[in-house]
Amino acid sequence: MMTRSLIFGSLAGAASAVLVLTAASGPLGILLGYLAPLPLFFAGLTHGVTAVGIAGVVGALISALNGLLAGGVYLVTFAAPVVLVVRQALLARPAHEAATEAGSQAEVSNDLEWYPVGRLVLWLTGWALGLFGMALLLTGDREGGLPGMLQPLLVQFLAAMPQGAADQAADLPAVAKRLASLMPAVFGVSWLVMMTINGTLAQGMASLLKQNRRPTPVYRALTLSRPLAVALVAALLGAFLLPGDVGFIGGTVAAILAFPFFLQGLAVVHGLATRVALPGLVLAAFYAVLVVAGALVGILVVILGFIEEWAGFRRRFAGAGASQEKN
Repeated sequence: MMTRSLIFGSLAGAASAVLVLTAASGPLGILLGYLAPLPLFFAGLTHGVTAVGIAGVVGALISALNGLLAGGVYLVTFAAPVVLVVRQALLARPAHEAATEAGSQAEVSNDLEWYPVGRLVLWLTGWALGLFGMALLLTGDREGGLPGMLQPLLVQFLAAMPQGAADQAADLPAVAKRLASLMPAVFGVSWLVMMTINGTLAQGMASLLKQNRRPTPVYRALTLSRPLAVALVAALLGAFLLPGDVGFIGGTVAAILAFPFFLQGLAVVHGLATRVALPGLVLAAFYAVLVVAGALVGILVVILGFIEEWAGFRRRFAGAGASQEKN
């Protein structure tokens, strides 16, 4: 088993590192680079924590060929969080132990209760917040902090685009300053989306090949903890009421904390769709609207996920067939 994990993990780590390297080769490379966590997740969800640990080390070493900084970035943005999530995802306990806890409705199969997906989302969210905190510490001695470091880069990027022509050059610093305050939130949420999509794809592939170590979760049963909702409200208040750097930090934290509620909102939509005659058609229409009107619909989904903490729409309308995980 160790030899198999070593071989498979090494191949997965090499594949992941190559995908990262292709990100600089153009639009197709960026798309392939977005899939860099997929081999890591697949190695872990099919061959266990040892395999994904080996994959992460191999991927970091190959990335380090471009410099120690590249290897370190790969380690903290891909390898380490995937190892953590896979380890938690493969945790299970006998169902009879869970049955002694009042109200336990976590996913149970083969007499095992598996680690809830909602908590996996919380681990990823915490990691994203940690990456943001690390970025703040590393740029704390720079003028303007993290936004101040990003602003000149954005000025150069905007100047290279058609709207950066000479007649609009005076507006570039102001536009870049505004974008610089938004980019950390964009990066944080994009990272969460990337990790969530790749983890879900890896579990789907493992199940399709019948190599999965845990059953595929019922994603529409995802639930979150209420303290997370309190933290989101606190971050929003800080963003709107406090000036300067504190407001910037509050806004970025709020954007990252909103992502789990976006997923819970999607879970509500999927849960309610099971109650109609043509759920596939309803979901197709919903996602089409989400793509067309992205930001607006996305905010509404976040609000729906937030309200679900207290309203319990799935419990009310989905009936006994829509059990939720215990978080």
